[in-house]
Amino acid sequence: MIMAKTTCISVYEHDRLKLGETEQFLPEHLSLLQQYLGEKDTEVFPYYQLINNGVKFKQYVGVLCVGNLQIEVLPKIEKQVAKGEEGTWRNHLLEMLRTVFKLQTRTPSNADQAMRESAILDVFLVKFLNEVEVLLHKGLIKTYRKTEENRTSMKGKLVFSKHLTKNYVHKERFYVNYTTYDRNHILNCILYKALKLVSHIAMNSYTQCRAKTMSFEFPELNDIAVDDALFERLTFDRKSEDYRTAIDIARLILLRYMPDQSKRGKHVLALMFDMNKLWEEYVFVILRRSLREEYNVSAQKVKRFWESSFGTKVIRPDIVISDKSGKPVCVLDTKWKCPAVGEPPGDADLKQMFVYHKYWGVKRTALLYPSTKDGKHCGKFVDNSLSCSMIYLSLSILKNSQNECLKLLIFNEEGEQTGVEDVTASKQVASVEYYSVSGIKNAEPVDGVNIKVVRYTDGSLQTSKFVK
Repeated sequence: MIMAKTTCISVYEHDRLKLGETEQFLPEHLSLLQQYLGEKDTEVFPYYQLINNGVKFKQYVGVLCVGNLQIEVLPKIEKQVAKGEEGTWRNHLLEMLRTVFKLQTRTPSNADQAMRESAILDVFLVKFLNEVEVLLHKGLIKTYRKTEENRTSMKGKLVFSKHLTKNYVHKERFYVNYTTYDRNHILNCILYKALKLVSHIAMNSYTQCRAKTMSFEFPELNDIAVDDALFERLTFDRKSEDYRTAIDIARLILLRYMPDQSKRGKHVLALMFDMNKLWEEYVFVILRRSLREEYNVSAQKVKRFWESSFGTKVIRPDIVISDKSGKPVCVLDTKWKCPAVGEPPGDADLKQMFVYHKYWGVKRTALLYPSTKDGKHCGKFVDNSLSCSMIYLSLSILKNSQNECLKLLIFNEEGEQTGVEDVTASKQVASVEYYSVSGIKNAEPVDGVNIKVVRYTDGSLQTSKFVK
Protein backbone atom coordinates (compact mmCIF):
# COMPACT_ATOMS: atom_id res chain seq x y z
CA MET A 1 0.00 0.00 0.00
CA ILE A 2 1.38 3.41 -0.95
CA MET A 3 0.49 5.95 1.68
CA ALA A 4 -0.20 9.58 0.91
CA LYS A 5 2.44 11.94 2.15
CA THR A 6 1.77 12.92 5.73
CA THR A 7 1.79 16.59 6.66
CA CYS A 8 2.16 17.89 10.20
CA ILE A 9 0.93 21.04 11.91
CA SER A 10 1.30 22.15 15.53
CA VAL A 11 -1.22 23.93 17.72
CA TYR A 12 -1.51 24.54 21.47
CA GLU A 13 -3.98 23.73 24.20
CA HIS A 14 -7.15 25.82 23.89
CA ASP A 15 -6.11 27.05 20.41
CA ARG A 16 -8.51 27.28 17.48
CA LEU A 17 -7.90 25.64 14.12
CA LYS A 18 -10.07 26.97 11.28
CA LEU A 19 -10.30 26.39 7.55
CA GLY A 20 -8.32 28.94 5.58
CA GLU A 21 -5.85 29.72 8.39
CA THR A 22 -3.39 27.09 7.15
CA GLU A 23 -3.24 25.40 3.78
CA GLN A 24 -2.71 21.96 5.35
CA PHE A 25 -6.06 21.89 7.18
CA LEU A 26 -8.65 21.00 4.54
CA PRO A 27 -12.46 20.51 4.53
CA GLU A 28 -11.98 16.71 4.41
CA HIS A 29 -10.00 16.88 7.67
CA LEU A 30 -12.70 18.92 9.37
CA SER A 31 -15.30 16.43 8.10
CA LEU A 32 -13.36 13.54 9.64
CA LEU A 33 -13.11 15.36 12.98
CA GLN A 34 -16.85 15.99 12.87
CA GLN A 35 -17.45 12.28 12.19
CA TYR A 36 -15.09 11.25 14.99
CA LEU A 37 -17.05 13.35 17.46
CA GLY A 38 -20.20 11.78 16.00
CA GLU A 39 -22.96 11.18 18.50
CA LYS A 40 -20.74 11.92 21.51
CA ASP A 41 -21.87 14.46 24.07
CA THR A 42 -20.22 17.64 22.86
CA GLU A 43 -20.26 19.03 26.41
CA VAL A 44 -18.08 16.25 27.83
CA PHE A 45 -16.04 15.20 24.79
CA PRO A 46 -12.54 15.98 26.09
CA TYR A 47 -10.33 16.64 23.07
CA TYR A 48 -11.96 19.45 21.11
CA GLN A 49 -15.22 21.17 20.35
CA LEU A 50 -16.65 22.17 16.99
CA ILE A 51 -16.79 25.85 16.07
CA ASN A 52 -17.71 27.64 12.87
CA ASN A 53 -15.46 26.20 10.12
CA GLY A 54 -13.08 24.63 12.59
CA VAL A 55 -12.37 23.17 16.01
CA LYS A 56 -11.23 24.52 19.37
CA PHE A 57 -8.95 22.28 21.41
CA LYS A 58 -9.33 21.75 25.15
CA GLN A 59 -6.80 20.92 27.90
CA TYR A 60 -5.69 17.69 26.19
CA VAL A 61 -2.32 17.40 24.45
CA GLY A 62 -0.88 14.79 22.12
CA VAL A 63 -1.52 13.96 18.50
CA LEU A 64 -4.59 13.70 16.26
CA CYS A 65 -4.00 11.76 13.05
CA VAL A 66 -6.70 12.86 10.63
CA GLY A 67 -6.25 11.02 7.35
CA ASN A 68 -2.86 12.17 6.04
CA LEU A 69 -2.73 15.14 8.44
CA GLN A 70 -1.06 14.92 11.83
CA ILE A 71 -2.11 17.60 14.33
CA GLU A 72 0.22 17.96 17.32
CA VAL A 73 -1.47 19.62 20.26
CA LEU A 74 1.34 20.98 22.44
CA PRO A 75 1.40 22.32 26.02
CA LYS A 76 0.42 25.98 26.25
CA ILE A 77 3.62 26.78 28.13
CA GLU A 78 5.45 26.32 24.81
CA LYS A 79 4.26 29.83 23.93
CA GLN A 80 6.49 31.24 26.69
CA VAL A 81 9.82 29.94 25.39
CA ALA A 82 12.38 32.37 24.08
CA LYS A 83 13.04 32.83 20.38
CA GLY A 84 15.30 30.10 19.08
CA GLU A 85 14.09 27.61 21.73
CA GLU A 86 10.93 26.58 19.90
CA GLY A 87 10.10 22.93 20.41
CA THR A 88 11.41 22.89 23.98
CA TRP A 89 8.14 21.79 25.53
CA ARG A 90 7.37 19.48 22.65
CA ASN A 91 10.48 17.55 23.73
CA HIS A 92 9.45 17.96 27.36
CA LEU A 93 6.06 16.47 26.54
CA LEU A 94 7.76 13.44 25.02
CA GLU A 95 9.88 13.11 28.15
CA MET A 96 6.78 13.30 30.35
CA LEU A 97 4.98 10.64 28.30
CA ARG A 98 8.03 8.36 28.37
CA THR A 99 8.33 8.75 32.15
CA VAL A 100 4.67 8.32 33.07
CA PHE A 101 4.01 5.45 30.65
CA LYS A 102 7.50 3.92 31.02
CA LEU A 103 8.13 4.21 27.29
CA GLN A 104 11.87 3.76 26.97
CA THR A 105 12.09 3.32 23.23
CA ARG A 106 15.18 2.10 21.40
CA THR A 107 15.26 2.68 17.68
CA PRO A 108 18.05 2.13 15.14
CA SER A 109 19.93 5.27 14.14
CA ASN A 110 18.83 5.01 10.50
CA ALA A 111 15.25 5.49 11.61
CA ASP A 112 15.90 8.49 13.87
CA GLN A 113 14.85 11.14 11.36
CA ALA A 114 11.65 9.35 10.47
CA MET A 115 10.87 8.95 14.13
CA ARG A 116 11.31 12.66 14.81
CA GLU A 117 8.71 13.52 12.21
CA SER A 118 5.96 11.84 14.21
CA ALA A 119 7.54 11.38 17.62
CA ILE A 120 4.46 11.65 19.84
CA LEU A 121 2.66 8.92 17.93
CA ASP A 122 5.67 6.73 17.34
CA VAL A 123 6.89 6.77 20.91
CA PHE A 124 3.82 4.61 21.66
CA LEU A 125 3.94 2.56 18.47
CA VAL A 126 7.61 1.69 18.89
CA LYS A 127 7.12 0.79 22.54
CA PHE A 128 4.26 -1.51 21.48
CA LEU A 129 6.42 -3.17 18.81
CA ASN A 130 9.27 -3.61 21.29
CA GLU A 131 6.93 -5.35 23.75
CA VAL A 132 5.46 -7.61 21.05
CA GLU A 133 8.95 -8.50 19.85
CA VAL A 134 9.87 -9.70 23.35
CA LEU A 135 6.71 -11.83 23.49
CA LEU A 136 7.47 -13.41 20.12
CA HIS A 137 10.98 -14.32 21.29
CA LYS A 138 9.55 -15.94 24.43
CA GLY A 139 6.83 -17.71 22.49
CA LEU A 140 3.14 -16.78 22.29
CA ILE A 141 0.94 -18.33 24.95
CA LYS A 142 -1.49 -21.11 24.03
CA THR A 143 -4.98 -21.93 25.19
CA TYR A 144 -7.46 -24.81 25.07
CA ARG A 145 -10.46 -24.22 22.80
CA LYS A 146 -13.61 -26.29 22.31
CA THR A 147 -14.76 -26.45 18.70
CA GLU A 148 -17.92 -27.79 17.11
CA GLU A 149 -17.94 -28.25 13.35
CA ASN A 150 -19.03 -30.45 10.47
CA ARG A 151 -15.96 -32.26 9.11
CA THR A 152 -15.14 -34.73 6.39
CA SER A 153 -13.12 -36.77 8.88
CA MET A 154 -13.78 -37.95 12.38
CA LYS A 155 -12.11 -35.97 15.20
CA GLY A 156 -12.97 -35.86 18.88
CA LYS A 157 -16.53 -36.83 19.87
CA LEU A 158 -19.49 -37.22 17.57
CA VAL A 159 -22.39 -34.89 18.47
CA PHE A 160 -25.05 -37.46 17.60
CA SER A 161 -28.17 -35.29 17.55
CA LYS A 162 -26.65 -32.61 15.34
CA HIS A 163 -24.95 -35.21 13.18
CA LEU A 164 -28.29 -36.79 12.34
CA THR A 165 -29.90 -33.42 11.64
CA LYS A 166 -27.18 -31.92 9.48
CA ASN A 167 -25.78 -35.02 7.77
CA TYR A 168 -28.89 -36.97 6.85
CA VAL A 169 -27.97 -36.52 3.21
CA HIS A 170 -24.19 -35.99 3.54
CA LYS A 171 -23.14 -39.40 4.79
CA GLU A 172 -19.47 -38.53 4.24
CA ARG A 173 -19.47 -35.85 6.99
CA PHE A 174 -19.20 -35.98 10.78
CA TYR A 175 -20.53 -33.34 13.17
CA VAL A 176 -18.00 -33.43 16.00
CA ASN A 177 -16.90 -31.69 19.17
CA TYR A 178 -13.18 -31.58 19.94
CA THR A 179 -10.61 -29.62 21.96
CA THR A 180 -7.54 -27.94 20.48
CA TYR A 181 -4.49 -26.43 22.15
CA ASP A 182 -3.25 -23.53 20.03
CA ARG A 183 -2.27 -19.83 20.01
CA ASN A 184 -5.76 -18.53 19.24
CA HIS A 185 -5.79 -16.84 22.64
CA ILE A 186 -7.77 -13.61 23.15
CA LEU A 187 -4.57 -11.73 24.09
CA ASN A 188 -2.83 -12.87 20.90
CA CYS A 189 -5.90 -11.86 18.87
CA ILE A 190 -5.73 -8.34 20.36
CA LEU A 191 -2.03 -7.99 19.60
CA TYR A 192 -2.51 -9.27 16.06
CA LYS A 193 -5.32 -6.82 15.42
CA ALA A 194 -3.22 -3.94 16.84
CA LEU A 195 -0.21 -4.93 14.71
CA LYS A 196 -2.28 -4.80 11.53
CA LEU A 197 -3.57 -1.38 12.57
CA VAL A 198 -0.06 -0.08 13.34
CA SER A 199 1.14 -1.18 9.90
CA HIS A 200 -1.67 0.92 8.45
CA ILE A 201 -1.45 4.10 10.55
CA ALA A 202 2.31 4.40 11.16
CA MET A 203 3.63 7.71 9.89
CA ASN A 204 6.99 6.41 8.72
CA SER A 205 7.99 3.47 6.60
CA TYR A 206 10.33 1.94 9.20
CA THR A 207 7.62 1.49 11.84
CA GLN A 208 5.14 0.42 9.17
CA CYS A 209 7.39 -2.32 7.78
CA ARG A 210 8.39 -3.52 11.23
CA ALA A 211 4.73 -3.98 12.22
CA LYS A 212 3.99 -5.88 9.00
CA THR A 213 6.96 -8.19 9.52
CA MET A 214 5.88 -8.98 13.08
CA SER A 215 2.31 -9.73 12.03
CA PHE A 216 3.65 -12.45 9.69
CA GLU A 217 5.05 -14.25 12.76
CA PHE A 218 1.55 -14.69 14.18
CA PRO A 219 -0.60 -17.65 13.15
CA GLU A 220 -3.93 -16.96 11.50
CA LEU A 221 -6.13 -15.72 14.34
CA ASN A 222 -9.75 -14.76 14.81
CA ASP A 223 -10.65 -11.20 13.89
CA ILE A 224 -12.31 -9.96 17.06
CA ALA A 225 -14.38 -6.87 17.81
CA VAL A 226 -12.82 -4.68 20.51
CA ASP A 227 -14.49 -2.33 22.94
CA ASP A 228 -14.04 -1.14 26.52
CA ALA A 229 -16.02 -4.10 27.86
CA LEU A 230 -13.64 -6.60 26.23
CA PHE A 231 -10.59 -5.05 27.87
CA GLU A 232 -12.36 -4.77 31.23
CA ARG A 233 -13.00 -8.54 31.16
CA LEU A 234 -9.35 -9.42 30.55
CA THR A 235 -7.43 -11.14 33.32
CA PHE A 236 -3.74 -11.86 33.63
CA ASP A 237 -2.03 -14.76 35.34
CA ARG A 238 1.51 -16.00 35.76
CA LYS A 239 1.75 -17.07 32.11
CA SER A 240 0.20 -13.91 30.64
CA GLU A 241 1.54 -11.17 32.94
CA ASP A 242 4.25 -10.28 30.41
CA TYR A 243 1.46 -9.24 28.02
CA ARG A 244 0.16 -6.45 30.24
CA THR A 245 2.16 -3.49 28.84
CA ALA A 246 1.59 -4.50 25.21
CA ILE A 247 -2.15 -4.95 25.86
CA ASP A 248 -2.35 -1.56 27.59
CA ILE A 249 -0.87 0.18 24.55
CA ALA A 250 -2.98 -1.91 22.17
CA ARG A 251 -6.06 -0.75 24.07
CA LEU A 252 -4.90 2.85 23.78
CA ILE A 253 -4.49 2.54 20.01
CA LEU A 254 -7.47 0.34 19.10
CA LEU A 255 -10.12 2.20 21.11
CA ARG A 256 -9.04 5.63 19.87
CA TYR A 257 -9.07 4.71 16.20
CA MET A 258 -11.96 5.36 13.86
CA PRO A 259 -11.77 4.30 10.20
CA ASP A 260 -13.92 6.03 7.63
CA GLN A 261 -15.61 3.16 5.83
CA SER A 262 -16.65 5.33 2.89
CA LYS A 263 -13.18 6.58 2.02
CA ARG A 264 -10.32 4.15 1.90
CA GLY A 265 -7.29 5.27 3.81
CA LYS A 266 -9.17 7.96 5.72
CA HIS A 267 -9.17 7.59 9.47
CA VAL A 268 -8.82 9.40 12.78
CA LEU A 269 -6.54 8.32 15.60
CA ALA A 270 -6.50 10.34 18.82
CA LEU A 271 -3.61 9.82 21.24
CA MET A 272 -4.54 12.66 23.56
CA PHE A 273 -3.79 13.12 27.24
CA ASP A 274 -5.23 15.36 29.93
CA MET A 275 -2.39 17.79 30.65
CA ASN A 276 -3.57 18.40 34.21
CA LYS A 277 -3.40 14.68 34.99
CA LEU A 278 -0.18 14.14 33.03
CA TRP A 279 1.61 16.94 34.91
CA GLU A 280 0.41 15.56 38.26
CA GLU A 281 1.53 12.00 37.46
CA TYR A 282 4.87 13.14 36.06
CA VAL A 283 5.75 15.24 39.11
CA PHE A 284 4.68 12.37 41.38
CA VAL A 285 6.92 9.85 39.58
CA ILE A 286 9.91 12.21 39.73
CA LEU A 287 9.41 13.07 43.42
CA ARG A 288 8.97 9.44 44.42
CA ARG A 289 12.18 8.59 42.59
CA SER A 290 14.11 11.59 43.97
CA LEU A 291 13.04 11.42 47.63
CA ARG A 292 12.73 7.66 48.16
CA GLU A 293 15.83 7.40 50.39
CA GLU A 294 14.48 9.84 53.00
CA TYR A 295 10.74 10.11 52.44
CA ASN A 296 7.64 8.23 51.33
CA VAL A 297 5.74 9.93 48.53
CA SER A 298 2.05 9.06 48.06
CA ALA A 299 -0.47 10.21 45.46
CA GLN A 300 -4.17 10.91 45.95
CA LYS A 301 -4.36 9.95 49.63
CA VAL A 302 -7.96 10.26 50.78
CA LYS A 303 -9.40 11.49 54.09
CA ARG A 304 -13.02 11.99 55.00
CA PHE A 305 -13.76 15.54 56.15
CA TRP A 306 -17.57 15.81 56.15
CA GLU A 307 -20.35 13.36 56.95
CA SER A 308 -24.12 13.59 57.02
CA SER A 309 -27.22 11.60 56.26
CA PHE A 310 -26.80 12.76 52.65
CA GLY A 311 -23.40 11.13 52.27
CA THR A 312 -19.70 11.65 52.86
CA LYS A 313 -17.24 14.14 51.41
CA VAL A 314 -13.54 13.37 51.08
CA ILE A 315 -10.44 15.45 50.60
CA ARG A 316 -7.78 14.22 48.19
CA PRO A 317 -4.50 16.16 47.74
CA ASP A 318 -2.33 15.38 44.74
CA ILE A 319 0.86 14.44 46.62
CA VAL A 320 1.64 13.78 50.30
CA ILE A 321 5.26 13.48 51.48
CA SER A 322 5.84 11.58 54.73
CA ASP A 323 8.94 10.70 56.70
CA LYS A 324 9.99 7.08 57.05
CA SER A 325 7.91 6.72 60.21
CA GLY A 326 4.79 7.59 58.20
CA LYS A 327 4.29 11.11 59.60
CA PRO A 328 3.21 13.59 56.88
CA VAL A 329 5.63 16.51 56.53
CA CYS A 330 4.46 18.24 53.34
CA VAL A 331 1.41 18.34 51.07
CA LEU A 332 1.75 19.36 47.43
CA ASP A 333 -0.80 20.24 44.79
CA THR A 334 0.14 20.34 41.11
CA LYS A 335 -1.34 23.10 38.97
CA TRP A 336 -1.11 23.02 35.19
CA LYS A 337 -1.22 26.77 34.69
CA CYS A 338 1.30 29.54 34.29
CA PRO A 339 0.71 32.45 36.66
CA ALA A 340 2.14 35.80 35.59
CA VAL A 341 5.23 37.08 37.43
CA GLY A 342 4.13 38.54 40.77
CA GLU A 343 0.64 37.02 40.54
CA PRO A 344 -0.40 35.46 43.89
CA PRO A 345 -2.22 32.13 44.11
CA GLY A 346 -5.99 32.16 43.73
CA ASP A 347 -8.16 32.37 46.84
CA ALA A 348 -9.60 28.90 46.23
CA ASP A 349 -6.11 27.37 45.92
CA LEU A 350 -4.92 28.98 49.16
CA LYS A 351 -8.04 27.91 51.06
CA GLN A 352 -7.53 24.39 49.73
CA MET A 353 -3.92 24.33 50.97
CA PHE A 354 -4.96 25.68 54.38
CA VAL A 355 -7.38 22.74 54.71
CA TYR A 356 -4.51 20.37 53.86
CA HIS A 357 -2.54 21.90 56.75
CA LYS A 358 -5.45 21.16 59.07
CA TYR A 359 -6.21 17.59 58.02
CA TRP A 360 -2.66 16.35 57.50
CA GLY A 361 -1.05 18.24 60.37
CA VAL A 362 1.86 19.56 58.29
CA LYS A 363 3.62 22.91 58.53
CA ARG A 364 4.45 23.14 54.86
CA THR A 365 2.37 23.01 51.68
CA ALA A 366 3.21 24.08 48.15
CA LEU A 367 1.62 24.65 44.76
CA LEU A 368 3.72 23.25 41.90
CA TYR A 369 3.57 25.05 38.55
CA PRO A 370 5.27 24.30 35.22
CA SER A 371 7.74 26.92 34.11
CA THR A 372 10.59 27.58 31.73
CA LYS A 373 12.77 28.55 34.72
CA ASP A 374 13.00 27.24 38.27
CA GLY A 375 11.94 29.48 41.11
CA LYS A 376 10.06 29.76 44.39
CA HIS A 377 7.91 32.33 46.14
CA CYS A 378 7.23 31.72 49.82
CA GLY A 379 4.25 32.93 51.82
CA LYS A 380 2.78 32.25 55.25
CA PHE A 381 -0.73 32.12 56.57
CA VAL A 382 -1.34 35.00 58.98
CA ASP A 383 -1.05 34.41 62.75
CA ASN A 384 0.66 31.03 62.49
CA SER A 385 3.83 29.46 61.17
CA LEU A 386 2.19 27.50 58.38
CA SER A 387 3.61 28.18 54.94
CA CYS A 388 2.33 27.81 51.43
CA SER A 389 4.86 28.28 48.65
CA MET A 390 4.55 28.71 44.90
CA ILE A 391 7.21 26.52 43.28
CA TYR A 392 8.01 26.83 39.59
CA LEU A 393 9.50 23.70 38.08
CA SER A 394 11.24 23.30 34.75
CA LEU A 395 12.00 19.94 33.27
CA SER A 396 15.70 20.64 33.71
CA ILE A 397 15.44 20.32 37.50
CA LEU A 398 12.95 17.45 37.31
CA LYS A 399 15.25 15.46 35.01
CA ASN A 400 18.46 16.32 36.88
CA SER A 401 20.10 13.52 38.79
CA GLN A 402 21.20 16.01 41.47
CA ASN A 403 18.08 15.48 43.55
CA GLU A 404 19.47 17.54 46.41
CA CYS A 405 18.31 20.73 44.72
CA LEU A 406 14.77 19.52 44.10
CA LYS A 407 14.52 18.53 47.75
CA LEU A 408 15.81 21.91 48.89
CA LEU A 409 13.48 23.75 46.57
CA ILE A 410 10.51 21.98 48.18
CA PHE A 411 11.56 22.01 51.84
CA ASN A 412 13.62 25.20 52.28
CA GLU A 413 12.03 28.56 52.94
CA GLU A 414 13.82 31.81 52.14
CA GLY A 415 16.59 32.15 54.68
CA GLU A 416 15.67 28.86 56.36
CA GLN A 417 18.32 26.31 57.18
CA THR A 418 17.39 22.65 57.41
CA GLY A 419 19.08 19.37 58.10
CA VAL A 420 20.93 20.46 61.24
CA GLU A 421 19.17 22.42 63.94
CA ASP A 422 22.07 22.71 66.33
CA VAL A 423 25.04 23.72 64.23
CA THR A 424 27.85 24.79 66.58
CA ALA A 425 31.37 26.04 66.20
CA SER A 426 32.68 22.79 67.62
CA LYS A 427 31.67 20.91 64.50
CA GLN A 428 34.26 20.50 61.76
CA VAL A 429 33.33 21.41 58.18
CA ALA A 430 34.04 18.57 55.76
CA SER A 431 33.00 20.30 52.53
CA VAL A 432 31.07 23.26 51.12
CA GLU A 433 29.13 22.90 47.86
CA TYR A 434 27.16 25.37 45.79
CA TYR A 435 24.24 24.47 43.51
CA SER A 436 22.04 26.41 41.16
CA VAL A 437 18.30 25.80 41.51
CA SER A 438 18.46 23.69 38.35
CA GLY A 439 20.79 21.28 40.13
CA ILE A 440 24.14 22.24 38.61
CA LYS A 441 27.04 22.00 41.03
CA ASN A 442 29.45 24.95 41.02
CA ALA A 443 32.83 25.53 42.66
CA GLU A 444 31.82 29.08 43.65
CA PRO A 445 28.50 30.94 43.95
CA VAL A 446 27.14 32.18 40.62
CA ASP A 447 24.99 35.19 39.84
CA GLY A 448 21.38 34.60 40.85
CA VAL A 449 19.94 32.09 43.34
CA ASN A 450 22.42 29.70 44.97
CA ILE A 451 21.95 26.79 47.34
CA LYS A 452 24.80 26.32 49.81
CA VAL A 453 25.32 22.83 51.24
CA VAL A 454 27.72 22.50 54.20
CA ARG A 455 28.65 18.95 55.17
CA TYR A 456 30.21 18.26 58.61
CA THR A 457 32.55 15.50 59.71
CA ASP A 458 29.86 14.00 61.96
CA GLY A 459 27.67 13.40 58.89
CA SER A 460 25.26 16.26 59.56
CA LEU A 461 24.19 18.71 56.89
CA GLN A 462 23.33 22.40 56.78
CA THR A 463 21.67 24.06 53.80
CA SER A 464 20.78 27.63 52.98
CA LYS A 465 19.65 29.61 49.97
CA PHE A 466 20.93 33.04 49.01
CA VAL A 467 21.11 35.40 46.07
CA LYS A 468 24.39 36.70 44.70
